[in-house]
Amino acid sequence: MVLLRAFAALMLLSAAAQAQAIVADLPTPMGTERAAFLPAPAARVSVVLLAGGEGIVRINQVGDTSNGNFLVRTRAMWAPYGINAVILGSPDNRSLMGQRSSAAYLAALAAAVDFARSRGNAPVWLIGTSMGSVAAVNGGAHLGGKVAGVVLTSSVTRVSPRAGEAVSSAGPAAITVPALVVANSGDSCRFSPPGDAPGLIASMPAAPRKELILVDSRAIRSDPCEAFSPHGYLGIEAEVIQRIATWINAAPGR
Repeated sequence: MVLLRAFAALMLLSAAAQAQAIVADLPTPMGTERAAFLPAPAARVSVVLLAGGEGIVRINQVGDTSNGNFLVRTRAMWAPYGINAVILGSPDNRSLMGQRSSAAYLAALAAAVDFARSRGNAPVWLIGTSMGSVAAVNGGAHLGGKVAGVVLTSSVTRVSPRAGEAVSSAGPAAITVPALVVANSGDSCRFSPPGDAPGLIASMPAAPRKELILVDSRAIRSDPCEAFSPHGYLGIEAEVIQRIATWINAAPGR
């Protein structure tokens, strides 16, 4: 019952955000990707939220989506911290499996970052979850001054046959911006073991500020690698968003 109430509250927050979302279709070398910008009052930072799995987030014309990914379902929770949020679909709604570390997808990320900057005129951070962390590493490593920092949550550190890539595929050693790694000690997905998180931190030696936040939850209503499990921070969404937002807002020069 508690989990159902928490999810209902998240859906109410999402509905409120939907009413003010600014939606755009962005051309990229891989096709057109739809983005929805959720403004926050007096925002000083924007975040581009990069979903896991296949990365297909079907966003309608008013910015709504039924996607339950951790970062998508919590998209309205950034505004109280003065952070604009952008949810992003995949180019032409095609699977991003095996594509997130590519140069072509880097161009798609650049388009999303430019869109966020055009709407918010604020530094832009990339936040990825699960396979979305591969995309965040790619952008943080190769988009230079376009990106102010990266946050990697439940990161895929072990290559699966289906994806053919992990965060190491995207060049984390080239990241020169602040980097936060978030892991859940209860995450039992075999491709994102929490024990790999310290190694992920170590793989970014040039990041000027980096930290590991380790949380713990056990609630599960899906496959261990899906969103409604410890891998997707089920039941502790508000705590995780609060800790990430606090870390971002404390970043010097953001």
